[in-house]
Amino acid sequence: MKLLLIVLLLSGILSVQPGSLHAQRKKEKKEKKEKVNTSGNFTIEQLAPNVWAAIHNDNYGKAICNAAIIDLGDKTVVFDPFMTPSAAVELREIARQLTNKNYAYVVNSHYHNDHIRGNQAFLPNATIISTTTTRDQIERNEPGEQEWEKKHAPTLLAAIRKRMANANETERAELPYWIGYYEGILESSDQLFTALADETFNDSLWIVGKDMSVKLIECKNGHTMSDVVMLIPNLGIAFMGDLLCTERHPWISDGDIDGWQSSLKLFYEDTLYHTYVPGHGKVSNKQSLKILYDYLGEIRDMCDNAQTDSAQEELINQPIPDPYKSWFCGRFYQPNLQYLISIAKARRPAGTMKPNE
Repeated sequence: MKLLLIVLLLSGILSVQPGSLHAQRKKEKKEKKEKVNTSGNFTIEQLAPNVWAAIHNDNYGKAICNAAIIDLGDKTVVFDPFMTPSAAVELREIARQLTNKNYAYVVNSHYHNDHIRGNQAFLPNATIISTTTTRDQIERNEPGEQEWEKKHAPTLLAAIRKRMANANETERAELPYWIGYYEGILESSDQLFTALADETFNDSLWIVGKDMSVKLIECKNGHTMSDVVMLIPNLGIAFMGDLLCTERHPWISDGDIDGWQSSLKLFYEDTLYHTYVPGHGKVSNKQSLKILYDYLGEIRDMCDNAQTDSAQEELINQPIPDPYKSWFCGRFYQPNLQYLISIAKARRPAGTMKPNE
């Protein structure tokens, strides 16, 4: 069969006139692209030969996070396989279309639900990889989180839909993201099971392929206790997980700002990399690392400087600063401040509390 296909391919090429060969190749490439259907949950963006980013559709999509598909030549790697199994099935089939092979590895960047629940769609064929810490956190947290969501997600979804009627322009742009999030949770709740990593690592791990290799780096105490960045050194591409998000407020309360900034600084200063895929938001460049680094430092300083009850209350009730007003996930801003204020209090030396504390 292989020989027959080669003969047919060669005969087809020889029958094309030289002037039309380029046009035919262009047409074939376009047709292949048009065959990739994503059902509105995400879009595929090719970053380099055999490297694709799957970018969540904020307008009612149910992927929720961004993902990656890497063709190593003899195997495929999928990074962060979305929140809902249904979106993950689409990702799985598109990975097969793009690479013409079955997926071999699925990598979880960290333990949050929107990056791991698609694991089950790749079983039993794929090997799931995470850090040891992430596997432990998934095993510990997921059962309780799924139970909580079954009880509360219907109410939260109804409240968000109701909010759409009186939303301002910024909220109206963002609320479809949250509607997709809670609809995805409800639609998948009865089919979910926790698919844990088959292989764990600490520090770093290379996945070596025939044509390309990727390096997994563990960054400790950043967005969470353990975050994985997937690097393609020869192409200068870094898949950052939630250590990076573009034009949206990060969730800080499971992490450590100092460690987070250290990781951002490390990748910002590394001249090998120029393309950064965030866990949420658009594919970006080094400037996005600096923006998030500055944001984290700014809100940490604000919380450190609010050393009385009244100052802390005033800070929490202030509107989001102008540079960040239009960012998605503004609902994270107040909880982030409250978390950082509690950290600042715990860090403050004894005897330095202000009178009205």
